[in-house]
Amino acid sequence: MKEGLTLAGLSVVSVADRAGFYIFASALRSSDHFSRLEGPGPFTVFAPIDAAFSRFSPVELDKFLRRDPELLHVVLGYHVAAGRVESARFADKRIRAVMQAGGDVVINGRSGLRVNTARVIKPDLGAGNGVVHGIDALLWPAEADVAVAALS
Repeated sequence: MKEGLTLAGLSVVSVADRAGFYIFASALRSSDHFSRLEGPGPFTVFAPIDAAFSRFSPVELDKFLRRDPELLHVVLGYHVAAGRVESARFADKRIRAVMQAGGDVVINGRSGLRVNTARVIKPDLGAGNGVVHGIDALLWPAEADVAVAALS
């Protein structure tokens, strides 16, 4: 899927899936975020590549994706913001954005484009209800650090 492509009839979840962010899209589909993200939006979604989930062992990943819905809700919600914001709006700026699950991220467009420490690698994947920006790492809210220790 090419950068800047819009799939007007698809939701942000379907666009993330078609763009190759399979684990993230699957996690969204199994979460309580799914029905809202299939709605009218608009949403801005930062979708981590599948390799970003390698921070977990297979057992930890299974627990995270299937057995801890509260942690999954917080982490997935930390990847979604209200409104449709294209990458051009971040150029030469450093802003703080409030995410759907609470907490905020720093979006830095001063040299390249980063969300916290994650690099935006596939910007502006348009959907009918928002935009998806592919990133190379999970966004991890501080409150999730305690919960992830329990996965081990």
